[in-house]
Amino acid sequence: MKRLIAGLLFLAMTAGAQNWGAGVLAGGGFYINHPRISGSLASAEAGIGGGPAFGVFLTQNLYRRLSGEIRYAYHRGDLQLSSGSRRAAFRADSHALHYDWLLHMADRDARMRPFVAAGAGFKLYRGTGTETLVQTLQEVALLTRTREWKPLVSVGAGVTLAISQRARLRLEFRDYMTPFPARVIAPVAGGGGGWLHELSPTVALSLRF
Repeated sequence: MKRLIAGLLFLAMTAGAQNWGAGVLAGGGFYINHPRISGSLASAEAGIGGGPAFGVFLTQNLYRRLSGEIRYAYHRGDLQLSSGSRRAAFRADSHALHYDWLLHMADRDARMRPFVAAGAGFKLYRGTGTETLVQTLQEVALLTRTREWKPLVSVGAGVTLAISQRARLRLEFRDYMTPFPARVIAPVAGGGGGWLHELSPTVALSLRF
């Protein structure tokens, strides 16, 4: 991931005519749905907890009100199972890489540019905790130290504010959608989960080149 970040910054620094920009973002993410998984003896809600988010992005201003953007984002969030008073948790994180189209409601030199965004890419879910021989709710699903790539759909909206000729502040809200990672949270009876929705509010600072 360090090579990816360095590559995005290098591309931005070598681009010209202020048609490009690069930035960093910080915020958080939380999942709004926790699908129910059924085992042979019990069932439980499965999902991922909320946590901080950080990332980088590279933007190309294609037209007056249309931009293209490649983005990498790291999200921290533990794997979770719950059934009544029983709880299981396992350290985890995710890495999202996607390309989005940004449609702006004002020209590129406007001080305030509301926008909507949509795109697609991939998300890597990783269990990073320590596996044990016995897990709570193991009759329903196992929380595993493994990794799993899933297709990603990204939609969102926000506003970009000019704070100098080159610097921009961005406030935005995204919905990251992926199929349920059934290898990282592995149902013992197979199947599982439908789609997950992670909502992510972020603040970003970018520079035009």
